[in-house]
Amino acid sequence: MATIGDRIKARRAELGMTQDAVAVKANISKGFLSDVENGRRNVGADTLLELANALGLSLDYLMTGEVIESESKAVEIPTALAALASKEGLTFRQTRQLLGMAQQIVAHRSNTDPNSTSSFDWRKFYVSVWQFLK
Repeated sequence: MATIGDRIKARRAELGMTQDAVAVKANISKGFLSDVENGRRNVGADTLLELANALGLSLDYLMTGEVIESESKAVEIPTALAALASKEGLTFRQTRQLLGMAQQIVAHRSNTDPNSTSSFDWRKFYVSVWQFLK
């Protein structure tokens, strides 16, 4: 049975990427990636997500080896949030995380659509939660 490391190694080879290239894209060391690929180390959820993004794979596939059809839709980043993210140098992951946090707060505080963040003060929100962004 194929392991997470086997799937990472196979996808990396399929894309013609070196361990160095994948490690840089996933913000990990080449040695750590080598250990994961060869079954010498386990990988945490955050790192697994970074690897999935670097390799263009889903977490489901990396974890199970199965392609699971999802009903996910593209993430729409509000223009004001995109401008803030650009100015602050936020990664796409951090920007998505910030959007998700705001949507949760809006959903818990009102009966409005949680995706309704068009009049949201992104600067004020970012300043109050920046230390929680990974």
